[in-house]
Amino acid sequence: MKEFVKELFDTFFIIFTCSILGLGVYMYLLGANFAFLRDIAAIFVISILTTLTGFIFYTKREPKRREMFIRHTLHLIAIMIIALIAASYLEWILWSVPITVIRFMGLIIGIWVSAHIIIFYQSKKLADDLNRKLKERYRG
Repeated sequence: MKEFVKELFDTFFIIFTCSILGLGVYMYLLGANFAFLRDIAAIFVISILTTLTGFIFYTKREPKRREMFIRHTLHLIAIMIIALIAASYLEWILWSVPITVIRFMGLIIGIWVSAHIIIFYQSKKLADDLNRKLKERYRG
């Protein structure tokens, strides 16, 4: 559990960074020149909430491929619900103008994919480093 919480903490920073980059993209699409501090603070809170959805992945045993697919799907749905509720509340999207919702959902999926790619490569790098150290240890 301790290691899992550390992973969630690291994941928060990845999500927050990707979300701030997403804010930049969203502002560019809308033609905005600046972001309000309340929007950045909202992204911080949303990043915390979406990071907590990572508990969907917590398990004491190694999950099967199908279970992981289901967990990833539930994770994305939970993130979408949190983000859409927050975006509605903050008036980032208008349900009466569907293109704003579609653009926002595309942005959220892009952030989700980007965060998972970064996490995958960090895990791969760690595994490669550990394997290299194990090979060095058992050679000598």
